[in-house]
Amino acid sequence: MTVDSVQAKKKNNLAISADDVASYLRENPDFFTDRDGLLAEMTVPHESGKAISLLERQVKILRERSIESRHTLNSLLENARYNDQLFSVTRHLILSLLEEDTLSQLTHVTESNLMTQPGIDACRLIVLDERQAAADLQNRFPAAMRSRSVITQVIDKSGSQFLFPEASATIRSVALCPVIHHNSLLAVLVIGNHAQDYFSDELDTLFLDFIREVLASLIDRLQRTTPRK
Repeated sequence: MTVDSVQAKKKNNLAISADDVASYLRENPDFFTDRDGLLAEMTVPHESGKAISLLERQVKILRERSIESRHTLNSLLENARYNDQLFSVTRHLILSLLEEDTLSQLTHVTESNLMTQPGIDACRLIVLDERQAAADLQNRFPAAMRSRSVITQVIDKSGSQFLFPEASATIRSVALCPVIHHNSLLAVLVIGNHAQDYFSDELDTLFLDFIREVLASLIDRLQRTTPRK
């Protein structure tokens, strides 16, 4: 709101609203320059019930914004460290996988590497090189067999025993990662956690997607080059 518009309202005996004042001050941020006395007289309510000066209120707001900014920065740094750790783990896993020349070794390296990571209480790479394995998965987890992306879900004790027969405790939530090569489902990488709400729809699957793409290529190569017994 401009000075002219304020004067026009006063001339026509029109009330100046709080929004008008706010608009005027926003457009004239130097209004309180050389008006220290006025600034010191102005007060605003406080949560305690005691009025504080406008300057105190401004300092409080700036302090709160500073704290909020620090929290945001800390969160960004934490995410950066987490992503850096994931990248390191993924890099080490991929380099290890490239050295293996059998499906059993590939499976062992995948599971042993991922099991060292926080949040992964169980891990299993189920290679669908047998009809029975595919049929069992289809009966218990049909969605995972149809999906082309990572899906998460809660499982019961029976599902936990089926997916992780060697787990010492019941797994309650899982991420099922289909390993697909040229539209053919070759395997399912399953990671689990004891907590029911650990793996959810909010799971960031960027690194899991990369791992399963690499696995798909390696499994396909090994299946084509390994003589069938």
